[in-house]
Amino acid sequence: MAQPNGKPAKVEEEHAINCQDLVYAFQEGAESALTGATLQLPRGARCLLVGANGAGKSTMLRILAGKRLTKTRCCRILGQDVFMNPPGGVIYLGTEWSNNPVVRGDIVVSEFLDSVGGYRHKVRRDRLLSILDVDLDWHMHQISDGERRRVQLCMGLMTEWDVLLLDEVTVDLDVLVRSDLLAFLVEESETRGATIVYATHIFDGLTVFPTHIAHLQLGATPDDLVMWDTKRPTEDLFNLALNWIRVDRDLRREQEKARGRERGPKNDVSLLYTR
Repeated sequence: MAQPNGKPAKVEEEHAINCQDLVYAFQEGAESALTGATLQLPRGARCLLVGANGAGKSTMLRILAGKRLTKTRCCRILGQDVFMNPPGGVIYLGTEWSNNPVVRGDIVVSEFLDSVGGYRHKVRRDRLLSILDVDLDWHMHQISDGERRRVQLCMGLMTEWDVLLLDEVTVDLDVLVRSDLLAFLVEESETRGATIVYATHIFDGLTVFPTHIAHLQLGATPDDLVMWDTKRPTEDLFNLALNWIRVDRDLRREQEKARGRERGPKNDVSLLYTR
């Protein structure tokens, strides 16, 4: 289809995130962390990424953020190839940030935020300072892990992002700050069409947050993407996640047993004398 000026019309990307059959191993010949995971989300979606420890959630989010390379051919965000033509407006926030020695140095929060452009986004920055209950006079090396996490979130969210990838970053927040933050994220998705993928193991207070729920099982997505009605949920979110992860554990145990591996106590007493 052509526009009135004769130029081809721009095709609107149907999905904000369109990644199919993601495969990834940390090194050649190693067991794959992802074995065919697929995630397709429309613009404005708020997706919970649910899975057991070691299911590949963090790996998947880092691939979507362009922080890990994979040979998967279809991995597009906002219509652009994540690896060949990375899109702007994608924010990844993970737990490793707070362990960086730089953000644990003796620097005042106001100076830290200005050093990453906070003065250019004063309105959004100030709103987030209020939501996250951050004191601009804090010294980064004197505050708690939870307070340092709030600074990270303020830093990451103060620009207008299009896709937000959250990897367990609310684990250090108290329930009030977490609730206010989630309300802010819902507003961002509903008013600006921003898309969110949120990996977490904390499901309290999340019933009205997601529009979609994805299940990651041992590096794959065995179930169809769940469409979640925030106003009239048909299932209990906690029990849905609990049942999925219980099935995941049983499957993992079967696979490990077939390979001669077993977690927990060992039955062979001789093992005690071979170490």
